[in-house]
Amino acid sequence: MSPKTFWRELQPILAYQWNYLLLCIAWNVAGIILRANGEAALGPSASLTAVMVSALFMLVLGLGAWRWPLVYALGSCLLLFQASSAVIPAYTQDPNLWPSDYWRWGGALLNGIGSLLCAMGLLRWWKYQKVAS
Repeated sequence: MSPKTFWRELQPILAYQWNYLLLCIAWNVAGIILRANGEAALGPSASLTAVMVSALFMLVLGLGAWRWPLVYALGSCLLLFQASSAVIPAYTQDPNLWPSDYWRWGGALLNGIGSLLCAMGLLRWWKYQKVAS
């Protein structure tokens, strides 16, 4: 199976992963703007670093899916760990770090969906590896 076939099979999952990352970027940019105006961010963390890392993940996943499936798998694995570790604070940290429970559980849901998408992408890559070999 060629990398072009992997690209075609992965496109729906990759599109959802990019949407997840765009929502993460929007979440962090909104938090940065809110903090700059003296208000509380949407969650306990909002940073330009998170924006840049999310954009880097978009690039790595896209290039990996298009040309280097192993790079895609490694990027998805790292993003899976990042997204799943961002769910845990909704349960363990002080609820006052979020402006409301809506934002607290919304962030947990967003990152939970991101984790699920990465797991789906890794399963698709594994299927690709089994067929390719």
